[in-house]
Amino acid sequence: MKTLLIFLTTVSVSVLFSSCKEAKPKVVEKPTPATMNIETSKLGSAIDAYVASPSTTQAVEVDRAFREIDGEIAELDQRVTRVSGAELAEAKAKANNLRVYRDKERLRYTEAQVRAKTQLEKEKVQGDARKAGDGVKDAAEAVKHGVENAVEAVKEKLP
Repeated sequence: MKTLLIFLTTVSVSVLFSSCKEAKPKVVEKPTPATMNIETSKLGSAIDAYVASPSTTQAVEVDRAFREIDGEIAELDQRVTRVSGAELAEAKAKANNLRVYRDKERLRYTEAQVRAKTQLEKEKVQGDARKAGDGVKDAAEAVKHGVENAVEAVKEKLP
């Protein structure tokens, strides 16, 4: 009986942990901006820092960098309405390049946020699974002691 309880506990915990296997997802590559400027450098660096060490502080820096690049795009869009010819083409090209870069970096940042959240949840689930395993062990021990006490009670009543 004791062996059966220990076996069932071991199997339960093994099944619980084996069901938590993780598939390797594809990683969003760091984009290279077609138009390099201060805003693209800041955004790329801020996201790199967040990927390396996700935190609220890093997230604030990334959000600030997104606002700065959005501001630069807005300035270029305003310039497009005031100029013509080669200057117009240049402003449109820069704005479009920055939009493409911003959108690719947004995807990379979103992936990093999901990875960070997933890691936290994974750690929480593993902790919960350990607690559940400990609970199963405790329950098995309680059942074992209960059965032992019942067997002793029955032995005492037998002639």
